[in-house]
Amino acid sequence: MTSERARRRWLPHGTPLPDEVWRARHRTFLVAAWVVCVLTFAWAGAVGGVVHALVDCLPTAVAALVGSLVSSRAGTWRWGREAASCAVMLALMTASAVAVHLAGGLIEAHFLFFIAVGAAAAYQTWAPFLAAIGFVVVHHGLLASMSGNAIFNHPAAQERPWLWALVHGALLAAAAAVGIASWRADELVRARLDRLGARSRLILGTVADGIVALDAAGCVLEANAAALRLLGAGPPGSERVRGRRLSELVRGYDHAQLVVAGHGAPVRRGSTRSGGTCTPVEITVAPVHDDDRVRAVVTLRDLSSTARAEDAERALLAVSERERAQRADVAALMTAVRPRALCVPGLQLGVAYEPAASAPAGGDLYDWLLLPSGEVLIVVVDAMGRGTTATREALAVTSTVRTLAVAGAALGELVERAGSVLEVTHPELMATVLIAVLDPATGRLRLAGGGHPPAILVGAAGAREVTAPGRGVGYPEPGSFGITEVVLAAGESVVLCTDGLLEGTRDLDEGLRELAGTAAGMARVPVQEFAERLLTEVSTCAREDDDCLALVVRRSPAARG
Repeated sequence: MTSERARRRWLPHGTPLPDEVWRARHRTFLVAAWVVCVLTFAWAGAVGGVVHALVDCLPTAVAALVGSLVSSRAGTWRWGREAASCAVMLALMTASAVAVHLAGGLIEAHFLFFIAVGAAAAYQTWAPFLAAIGFVVVHHGLLASMSGNAIFNHPAAQERPWLWALVHGALLAAAAAVGIASWRADELVRARLDRLGARSRLILGTVADGIVALDAAGCVLEANAAALRLLGAGPPGSERVRGRRLSELVRGYDHAQLVVAGHGAPVRRGSTRSGGTCTPVEITVAPVHDDDRVRAVVTLRDLSSTARAEDAERALLAVSERERAQRADVAALMTAVRPRALCVPGLQLGVAYEPAASAPAGGDLYDWLLLPSGEVLIVVVDAMGRGTTATREALAVTSTVRTLAVAGAALGELVERAGSVLEVTHPELMATVLIAVLDPATGRLRLAGGGHPPAILVGAAGAREVTAPGRGVGYPEPGSFGITEVVLAAGESVVLCTDGLLEGTRDLDEGLRELAGTAAGMARVPVQEFAERLLTEVSTCAREDDDCLALVVRRSPAARG
C-alpha cells in the first residue's frame, strides 16, 4: 500500500494532453524529424556519396513517414497517440545514431540522444520513453559489438561495449527521469487548473445572470448556461451562439460604443429573443485589458421577473385601492342601514360591530325603536351568509319585525309572523333573532327569541344568562317558545350579541361563560366602552371568521321603578 501511494505521488498518472496541445507538439517534433533527416542525408552524402546517404537516412525517413500517417488517425485509434509518438521518437533516435556513426563514435555526438529524449518528455506518455531507452541500449550494444569504433571512440567502451551501452542507457534513463518529473509536475498543474476551471464553470453555471465573454470584434467566445438560455440556445446548441456578434443577438447592445469607445460600465436596457419570446434584459459591460482574446465581459440580467413583479405590484395596488373603495362603500352602507341614535330618558345604549376579516359586510344587524307605548323595541339579527347579501337579508328581518311591532303585533308572535312574511318575500333567508321590549320607567324587560344566543344581565352582583328559546326565521315552524321577563334595576345592564362573539372555540357554552365573566367586570364601565371592550377582551370572539356584534343597554342609576 505504501509503495502504491508513493507511485501515485511521484510518478505520472498518464493524464492525456488535450488534443489540440498534443497535435501542436507532435507537429513540431515531426517537422524536426524531417529536418534532421534532410541534414543527415546531406552529411552522409558529403562523407560517403548519395547511395550511402540514402541507406543511412532511410530508417529515419520511414519512421517520420509512419509518424505522419498515424497522427492523422490518432484521435480515432485507441493506441494512435502512442504509435505516432514512438514513430517520431524512433526517427529522432535513428537520426542521432546516424550522426554518431558519421562522427566515428565521437562521444559528444551521443548528446544528440539526450536532446531527442526531451521530445519523449513533451509527449507525456510512457511509450516514447521506453522506445528511446530501449533503442539506445540495443543500438549501442549490438553495433558496438560488431564495430566498436563506429559507436564509441575510446578504448574502454570498445573493449566492453555492452557495459557502456548499459551506462549510456542508464544516463539516458536519468535524463528521462528529469523529463518524467517535469511531466508529473505538469500533470499536477493541469489538474489544479482543471479543478479551478470546473469550479469556475460551476459558479458561472449557477449564476442567474447571463455572462458572455467577447473578443475585440464583439463576437461571443464563451457564455454561461443562463446566457445561452437568454440567447435562445441551451448548452447542446452553444455552437449556434459562439462566434456570432452579440449585437445580432441582443437588441440594444452596441459593441463599438460600449467597448471600443471605452465607455464600459453604463447599464442600459435591451432585449433578447428566444423561441419567439422577447425577454427584457439589463446590459452591463466590463471592458477587459489584460487578456489576448477576451476584450469585454457582458452581463445580461433577465428583467422578465422584475417586469412581472412590477406589473403584479401595480395590479395589487389597483386591487387594494378598489378594495379600499369597496370597504368604504360597504362601511357607508352599513352605517346607512343601522338605526339612528336613540335618546330615551333613563336609558343608555352602546353598540360595537366588527365584520369578519374575510368580508367587509355581513349579516349581523341590530335595530331599536321607541314604540307608541313608550317602550323601547330592540332587535338583534344574525342572517346566514356573508357580504352584502347577508346584510340585505338581515335588514329585511329588522324591517319586518319593526313594521309588525308598530302595527301592534304581540311580542310573542313577532318571530312567527315575521317568518310567514319573509317566507314569501325572501324564501332563501335564514336568520336567528332576539327581540327585547324594555319599559324605561319600570325596567320591565321582556325577551322573545328565535334561535339566538341568550342575553346577559349584568349588575353589581355579577352577570347571568337570560334565555329566550325559539326557532329562527327561515327554519321549519319559526317562532318563540314563550316570553322571558326580568326587571332591569337602576344601574343594571343587559348585553345582546351575535354568535361571532361566542364561537371562537366552537363551544357556545364556553363562549357564554367567557362573555358573562368579562361583562361582570365592566358593570360600571360606560356603555359604549363596555360594548367595544367586549369585542376585544372576550377571548372566544371569532372576529377573523365571523361578524361580531355587541349591544349594551343600561338603566341609568338615577332611574326609579
